[in-house]
Amino acid sequence: MNILILGGTQFSGRAFTQLAVDANHSVTLLHRSKEDPGLPAAVRRLVGDRDPLLAEQGGDGLKLIKELLDAGEHFDAVVDMCGYTPRVTKAACDLLKDHTDLYIFISTISVYDIPNADAIADVILDEDGPKITLDDPTVEEVTGETYGGLKVLCEQVVIEAFPDSHCIPRPCVIAGPNDPTDRVTWWSRMLITQESLIIPADSAGLASFIDARDLAAFFLHCAANKTTGIFNATGPEPELSLHDFIYRTHAALDSKTKLIELSQAKLEELNIQAWHDIPTWLPSDKQYMHKITSAKARAAGLVNRPLEETMIAIRDWDFERGSPELKAGMKPDRIAEILDQLNQAPSTKD
Repeated sequence: MNILILGGTQFSGRAFTQLAVDANHSVTLLHRSKEDPGLPAAVRRLVGDRDPLLAEQGGDGLKLIKELLDAGEHFDAVVDMCGYTPRVTKAACDLLKDHTDLYIFISTISVYDIPNADAIADVILDEDGPKITLDDPTVEEVTGETYGGLKVLCEQVVIEAFPDSHCIPRPCVIAGPNDPTDRVTWWSRMLITQESLIIPADSAGLASFIDARDLAAFFLHCAANKTTGIFNATGPEPELSLHDFIYRTHAALDSKTKLIELSQAKLEELNIQAWHDIPTWLPSDKQYMHKITSAKARAAGLVNRPLEETMIAIRDWDFERGSPELKAGMKPDRIAEILDQLNQAPSTKD
């Protein structure tokens, strides 16, 4: 196949780029950085910004693509990894709508809007779940408040441009080697460096994440099979509890860390916040995010590897990169302070 990737130097995009090259597909990648992002040598690199308004600052990326199209190039699939605003997404769609067989737009499960989470506590959400509507659809600043709504608008742009040839995966939290967020990496690091670790008790709810390599494989499968539609891409398995995730990771990493379970009330008393302090742990009114089914994607070819395999790969990658300070979760010194409050004698191995 001849594949064009918009973005693709980070995380799941990087995994997809490598996978496509390894499968001997021709890959053209448009990215902004003039530095070598460590792409495979076989990749044809176009360096420029896809935003027409930033063309003078970062190079006219769409012009570079247009030159290929004017020369007669056709892409079997376009994989849009970095469409965050409808205006910028539309510019790419308008340029490519007559020059590709399939437009794969990477969205997010953050598009869903559940105003009364308690009312749907037992509901499993599928692709038809309610979506966020922005009060101001012209906003372009991507924040925690606008991200999901902007992705909804981007999806609409893609569907309009490619009514019969769109594929829109909606991933949950992405995990694995090269993760720039460190959200799931936090668990691997803490479970191999801390003598003791505070965790939510068994009633803490569910956990969900998808390995970037499994996501990349699904993108490639969809491209090869011209798979169309919208797909929630979650994992590693349905209804995985946070408790099971922690203890199975503990076993997989042969961790010696003592796990100290605290109730949600006690965690709140200690000012330990869901998600911010303990990544992947969601408060009760957000648990629906872990109940979004990917049954449709699995039927279409998504395969999730065991969580143990993902966590071991994260540990090995984190070690190889030198174990830098993590961007997510509580720092070891704060964990030590809280353990001291609980009359636990903390120590670390690093």
